[in-house]
Amino acid sequence: MQVRAPLREPLTDEIWTESRSVRIEGSTLKTWDVGDSSVERVQLSIRSDGRPVDANIELWHTPAYIPTKFRVYTEDGRLRPVDAVIETPKHPKTVAVFNKAQMEFPFEANVANTGLDKAYYSLKDEPHDLVQGGALRSYEFGAEVESIQVLLTSLKQGERNMKAKIELTQGPNQVKQVIELYASSGYKNPFYVVIQTPGANNAIRVINENTVEFPFDAWVLPYETTGEGGVSAVQMGR
Repeated sequence: MQVRAPLREPLTDEIWTESRSVRIEGSTLKTWDVGDSSVERVQLSIRSDGRPVDANIELWHTPAYIPTKFRVYTEDGRLRPVDAVIETPKHPKTVAVFNKAQMEFPFEANVANTGLDKAYYSLKDEPHDLVQGGALRSYEFGAEVESIQVLLTSLKQGERNMKAKIELTQGPNQVKQVIELYASSGYKNPFYVVIQTPGANNAIRVINENTVEFPFDAWVLPYETTGEGGVSAVQMGR
């Protein structure tokens, strides 16, 4: 199917210059308190000097209530950094980032209020798929696609939780980046991420790890491309 690259509204490239980053050593936890109750979402960005990134990210309302959490592994934090949007509809709210790797694998992290809008508003009219519980969808992109955006939400299904895995593969099952997500409400806490795809033969796999009663909608679309015009995405799955 032919798709166009939608507007780049949900993320900003300026987070590293407009907000102070924090170096997080291996086996270390850092937190960001979102003190302003009017902040509806924050951008999380993580990068390294080329070493792997292995991190747990959690949104805390209280120490006992974690509405959103995900683990991310990327083989190269310079080529494939982490850029995601965390919705923060309730207050109080704290974002926690834990570096699960050993001491020799630090990374930089940044959590900031960018003032940008929901990803859903710019993507709602774009092609998307309903992913039933236990189903897998795979999307292949050409070398002209430099990065891919993924939005998961249960907005049309209501107050349901989401358990999902997002994988970036290159070539024959070479997994370059993995995100394992849990959201207690895919309606209140949708998940949006931009994944860099340097090189050729890139594919995104979206797996609904929940039971059949918990479907969600998935948008998997180009974010940045080389050249002009539309790009093609081949969608496969079960």
